[in-house]
Amino acid sequence: MRFTALVSGMLLTACALAQQIGISIERIDSPVLTASRISGVLRIAAKTTLELNAGEVSLAGQTWRNVRIGCPDLRQERDQLICAQGAIESPANVPLSFRYSTLTKNLDLVLRPAANEEWRVSMTGTAARTIAVDIHNGALAHLKAWWPAGWPKPNAGAVSGKVTFIDDREAHVQGDLTVANFGFADASGLHAGERINAVIALQAQQRGEQWRWQSRLDWKNGDVFWQPLFISGSAHSLNLTGTLDPQRIAIEQGRLMLAGIADIDVTAAYDRTASKLTVASVKSNDVDMAALYTKLIKPTSQGTVLADLRCDGHADFALTIKDGEIVAVDTVFKRVSVEDNSGRFALFGLDGVLPWHREDLRTAKLRIAGGEVLRVPFGALELPFETRGLRLRIRDVEIPVLDGRISIADFASSGEGEGWRWRFTGAIKPISVELLSTALGLPAMHGTLSATIPAVRYAQSTLNVDGALLFKVFDGTITMQNLALENPLSKVPRLTGDIDMRNLDLDLVTGAFSFGKITGRIDAEMKSLELVNWEAVRFDARLRSSAGEYPKRISQAAVQNISALGGAGAAAAIQRSFLRFFETFGYAALGWSCRLELDVCDMGGIENVPQGYVIVKGGGIPAITVLGYNRKVSWRELLARLKRVSEGNVIVK
Repeated sequence: MRFTALVSGMLLTACALAQQIGISIERIDSPVLTASRISGVLRIAAKTTLELNAGEVSLAGQTWRNVRIGCPDLRQERDQLICAQGAIESPANVPLSFRYSTLTKNLDLVLRPAANEEWRVSMTGTAARTIAVDIHNGALAHLKAWWPAGWPKPNAGAVSGKVTFIDDREAHVQGDLTVANFGFADASGLHAGERINAVIALQAQQRGEQWRWQSRLDWKNGDVFWQPLFISGSAHSLNLTGTLDPQRIAIEQGRLMLAGIADIDVTAAYDRTASKLTVASVKSNDVDMAALYTKLIKPTSQGTVLADLRCDGHADFALTIKDGEIVAVDTVFKRVSVEDNSGRFALFGLDGVLPWHREDLRTAKLRIAGGEVLRVPFGALELPFETRGLRLRIRDVEIPVLDGRISIADFASSGEGEGWRWRFTGAIKPISVELLSTALGLPAMHGTLSATIPAVRYAQSTLNVDGALLFKVFDGTITMQNLALENPLSKVPRLTGDIDMRNLDLDLVTGAFSFGKITGRIDAEMKSLELVNWEAVRFDARLRSSAGEYPKRISQAAVQNISALGGAGAAAAIQRSFLRFFETFGYAALGWSCRLELDVCDMGGIENVPQGYVIVKGGGIPAITVLGYNRKVSWRELLARLKRVSEGNVIVK
């Protein structure tokens, strides 16, 4: 280094000839350190002191201004200048010591920012200069200034190890470091890590303006959240080989080994001048889907429909990036199964290739062995589709469901513009209501379910059905209109719509729900229905006998069950009179209404009477009238009464 002979000569001359001498050095240059506008004072008395001030100091790309170094007790032993208790200030005050040889030009500098923390810099050699940095328990927070702009900053942890720089005809760097309890974060909270323990090895060789480098990271343990991924566990490793020059950083060969999940091969190039990832390739074969979900996907999916799944199978994937954007993702599924542990959905035996290319049209076919939706099973199917960019199209597909089928026609989706959206039309081809109700865990019903499905649209996290869904069940019809499902993939979906039921056979309905026998026909409507997480929070429902002539009989059990819902007067009257000898009674009409709001059901019937309202109006021989007395009932209490009725455990009060 050019300044060393000058400094040593000045110091020796000062010691011999003067009590005080001023020092002025315009500039110092070395491979890793530059300093300019250096001035100082050397005072010789009982103790020799040295004070230096540098206008600017640059080290490894980081610059400090107005740096001060003081040594209150500078000693000379033969060719050695020794400072045992000095300090550097910029701006914090850090204790230092150094030993400098005026003969060999070797320097040994030690910084001790805190107790049990030491940074030692050794400079040896003349023609081939070697600089070694030994670190013991160095606080990583000190390195914030060297961190790349825009990266999360270190906030915890320590580093120990050694980095050696050799300045020969071609420079060499070698480092072996151990990181303990490292933590980092950014202001947004989207990138953070804590309790990270790792071992890092680095080698690099300079050839002209280019550095060739090799690195290895052995991850012992720790947690990292890099939105949307969460990486935890232990025994992961990363090996990289590449080049570095003023224009770019290139990863020529890389392998990320995620223990128990997969080995991932990586190549990439980063344009330093444009601050852009110009090209990258990420590939992996035989990824364990169970481990991938458990270790990477599940921790980031809490609060969503993906929070509690069981996964099996394997997959291959390849991802390509150009000019900072993903341009292709190709995935191969190998007997992949996904099952929601809450029973909402399941997919079994998924095989096939799923290609996605931003510019090119791709056609493919997935094969599914079967699955479930709300515990309703569906059978094997093939899913042919086309992709181009964020557009997906499926022409026609039929899904076997129980003893029928659901057909989907002209499914089209896009992720451009205002986010993910899709639409399709279809139909339900006759499905046994008995099989469907059993699968749903409902009382056995009879009949068949068929419907034409008008256009179904999904956009801005909401699914809408254009037109009406028409179902044939209980020998009548059910029409659903204005259906909208918000946030269907969240844990709290919201469904709204209107339901209209016409001419349902009461014998089939009451038989299905073990309500007691009622013969006749009924119409019902439910306006402004709102379900949150599939539980009713609002509706205006009305039920009334259908128009027309037909037999109208109601059993004693049905009367008791109706009484349990609206008031026990009719059931008590039966028990106190000759009516108890009759199994069934005639009625002229029946009806009931409930307007649900704020967890309270405001109830009514066919007509109002002084005591309350009429639910069943008597007619025929023998006739019986059932009255309701409670106008306002807690919705949860009403559900509890319905449950007791369905279980045949009615308590008449």
